[in-house]
Amino acid sequence: MRFLRRLNPLKCLGSNVVFVRRKKTLPELLADVKIAINKIDFWVSRIDSRVKNLERLSLSNVGRFPYLSREYIKEADINKNIISRLIQLKIILEILEIRLETVLILGEVRGYLAPVVEAVKVLKKEIGSSIEFSPIIDEILDSLIPIETTETPFIQNITEEANKILSESESIAKQEVNKKYKVSEASI
Repeated sequence: MRFLRRLNPLKCLGSNVVFVRRKKTLPELLADVKIAINKIDFWVSRIDSRVKNLERLSLSNVGRFPYLSREYIKEADINKNIISRLIQLKIILEILEIRLETVLILGEVRGYLAPVVEAVKVLKKEIGSSIEFSPIIDEILDSLIPIETTETPFIQNITEEANKILSESESIAKQEVNKKYKVSEASI
């Protein structure tokens, strides 16, 4: 029912009701980005506890069930890779948050959000679809599309800047994962 709050009834004819999505304001979009960042922190902590549990199970089953132990390690490595991607997405959303705050303060800044939106789209494709992540990211991207289309013609190197943002966020995510979660480079 939450989605109905953002929809405005356009017309009501008998039992046919047509809804039109209301355009989000920048403060609402900024709040959504902050909520997404907090949710990503929660997911990272959940996956991290799962990784620790898998590593513990692997160590306890090394002698009795070596195949099962190897499978636990494989799943732990996959989860560590997911943690790395989530941290990268969090970093990009933090950049988007800063840029949205800048747009709110200064007013209209042409081409300032487009590279970050492009980076979020690319990272979303790399992560793939997930029941938990995709709706949140899709909602943010859908809200940013009207802003992005008005600004896109004024900047020429969107993909270059988006790739730069992606590479910087990936290196920061690797450093953060290595520091906090003690992940080997092979699993990232």
